[in-house]
Amino acid sequence: MYKIRLISLLIFSVFLFSCESEKEESVKSQTPHYYQTTGRAQGTTYSIIYEDNKKRDLSNEIDSVLKQVDQELSIYVDSSTISKINQLAVDSALEVGDKPLFIACYNIAKDVYLKTDKSFNPALYPLVKYWGFLNFEQGDLQHQQSEIDSLLLLIDFSDKALELKNQKVTKHKFCNIDFNAVAQGYSVDVIATYLEGLGVKNYMVEVGGELKTKGKNAKNKDWRIGIDKPIENSSPGEKEFQIIVSISGKSLATSGSYRKFYEKEGIKYSHTINPFTGKPVQHHLLSTTVVTDGCGKADAYATAFMVLGVEKTKAFLAQNKALNLSVYLVYSDEEKGWGTWQTESFNEIID
Repeated sequence: MYKIRLISLLIFSVFLFSCESEKEESVKSQTPHYYQTTGRAQGTTYSIIYEDNKKRDLSNEIDSVLKQVDQELSIYVDSSTISKINQLAVDSALEVGDKPLFIACYNIAKDVYLKTDKSFNPALYPLVKYWGFLNFEQGDLQHQQSEIDSLLLLIDFSDKALELKNQKVTKHKFCNIDFNAVAQGYSVDVIATYLEGLGVKNYMVEVGGELKTKGKNAKNKDWRIGIDKPIENSSPGEKEFQIIVSISGKSLATSGSYRKFYEKEGIKYSHTINPFTGKPVQHHLLSTTVVTDGCGKADAYATAFMVLGVEKTKAFLAQNKALNLSVYLVYSDEEKGWGTWQTESFNEIID
C-alpha cells in the first residue's frame, strides 16, 4: 500500500533532537558514549542515536546498509531486485536466494496483505502512477471510472499473480509491486539488527519518521517520542505535540492523510489509495500510529488502517489481539476539530 511519510517524530533524551541539522552524515558525541549520526537516504532523512563504549563512528557503515536496502527494495533504482521483478514478463521468474532483505520484506507485506483482507496491497503501483503520486507530484488526470476499473484488475498480490517459493519469485500474471509502505519501516529493522550485531544495547533508529528503540537514552530512561497534532499544511514539528509516548524495545510508525495531498477543483486527494475503490481514501481518519515489535510490521499496519478507517480499524484490533498492536488514531470531529482513540496497551505508554 502506497503512502507518504506524513507525521514526523521528534525524539527527546537529554537534548531536543531534530533532523534539521545542516551537517548530515556526521557523528556527534552528545554525552559520554552516546553518539548521533544523521544523513539522507530513500528520499528522506535518517537519524540514529546509539551508545558505544568503543566510540565507533558508524555513519559510513549505516549508509552502506541503507544503500543495500535500496538495491533490493527501491522502485527508483532500475537495477534493484524489486525493479527487476516488475520488469519480468508473465510466466517468468527471478532467483532471489541471495536477496534476504527482499525476501523478508516480501513476507511481511504478504502477511499483512492476508491478515487485513487485502486492505494493505503492495500491488497498487499502477494506480499510484495513474493518480500522479510518484515522486509526490500532482497528476493532471481526468480520473475516468473506466480506467480505474481496468487498473483495479492489475493489483493482485496473491500467489496466483506473484509467488515466492523455493527462493524464486514467479510472475504468473501481470502485476507491479511497490513496497514503499513497508520498506522504510523495514530499513529501520535492518539498521537495528546491524547495531545489535555490533553489541549496541541502547539505541534509537529513525528513518523518515519510522523508528525503533532499544534500552535507554542518555538519561537512563525510555526513549520519549512526540507525535504532531494533525494540523493541515503544517511543517513537521512546528506545532505542539498531540501526545508524547515512552517506548523501549519497540517500533513505532505513523501514517496520515492531512499533510500530504493535492487539491483539484475543490477536492482533496489523499496520497493513500484505497485498493478496493482504486481512489484516494476519503474518510474521517487523519492519522494512525502503530507500536509493535517490528517497524516494517508497524509501517504496513499503519497504512492498512488508513484504508480501513476508524470503525473498521477498531473492529480489526478487537478480533486480532494476538498481533500485539498498540494503536493510536486521530480523526476529524465536526464539534471538536479532531478526536482521538487508542488501545489500552497504547494508553500504557503515553507519557
